[in-house]
Amino acid sequence: MIAGPGAAYICDECLELCNDILRDPTPFSEKALELASRPPVVIAAPSELPRARDSKETSEPRRVINIELEQRQPSGTLLLQQLRLFAQHFELHYVWMREPFPPGFAFVPRIIFILRDSTENQWMGDKGGMLFERGDLRSGPDSAVYQGYARFRPLFSEDEHHLFIRAADPLSQFEQAASHPWEFEITL
Repeated sequence: MIAGPGAAYICDECLELCNDILRDPTPFSEKALELASRPPVVIAAPSELPRARDSKETSEPRRVINIELEQRQPSGTLLLQQLRLFAQHFELHYVWMREPFPPGFAFVPRIIFILRDSTENQWMGDKGGMLFERGDLRSGPDSAVYQGYARFRPLFSEDEHHLFIRAADPLSQFEQAASHPWEFEITL
């Protein structure tokens, strides 16, 4: 089990399941349904994201790379804001805007990230990533806004100049128009 903040945990099996779902083009795949059926963890929404607390590192990043890349799809918009580089890990901070889930939808939304560099090294989100509902940023009753970050280990090479990011909302498969993964390229 990988321990996250509070009482949140995710196992290696779940991380691999998320990776399989990103590769599976079939809507309503058995793996997506299995992931969606797992019990959610609800986190209250603060007005600002907490700083990373890792006993091995300071809470201040060594370097911050502002990204400000936005990609829209019919099911929602993903805005990548920053990469924060720490001594042992890096974090991808983002804002996710979408239509609210229908009444009775019992799952907490998640975004699955897979990062790859130009030498084919690959990362999936590690412990410590969080997602908060930001009702204060909504533009109206027909929108929902989430702010979050995903943590990745180890750091990418200092010689690396590009990161390729795939992000997917596995729960969009339950909606009428399932979305395709977002794809970004970041120049460092």
